[in-house]
Amino acid sequence: MEDTITLTQAELDAKINEAVETATKDLTAKHNSDMAKIRKENTELRNASKTQEQLKQEQDDALQTELNELRAYKKGKIIEDRLAKEGLPTFFKNDNRLLTATDENFDKVVKEIRKEYEATMPKGSQSSTVVQTNSVQPQVNEKDRVNAEFGKALKDLVSGR
Repeated sequence: MEDTITLTQAELDAKINEAVETATKDLTAKHNSDMAKIRKENTELRNASKTQEQLKQEQDDALQTELNELRAYKKGKIIEDRLAKEGLPTFFKNDNRLLTATDENFDKVVKEIRKEYEATMPKGSQSSTVVQTNSVQPQVNEKDRVNAEFGKALKDLVSGR
């Protein structure tokens, strides 16, 4: 017995169309899956690239901040040393004129501050220059003399004389 399939042209076309549709759906699904995977990898690469750029930027910012802090510390130390050398109080280290002074005009600013500081200082001696002398004996009045004699008499009584 021979198996022969007898299909009409319409049935054959329907089976062919069904097979084509199934194959097309499978290929479309595979293609969409592959493209989604590629897009995901591409996004991850971009994010990794951005992350590396962001990390580099954060490192650069941190280094710049540390450099600025070190420069400020060095400038503050130079100002403190110079103020000590000039005999000026250390509270001038926060003077904006010194903090913003360039190397060229730093000496000029220090001299200007010294002049202003000395102008605020009082002139002359800081304490009294009058020398106290006790050349005059205090005057003893009658009451004090009588009290002294009474005290002497009591002392003699107590001591038994």
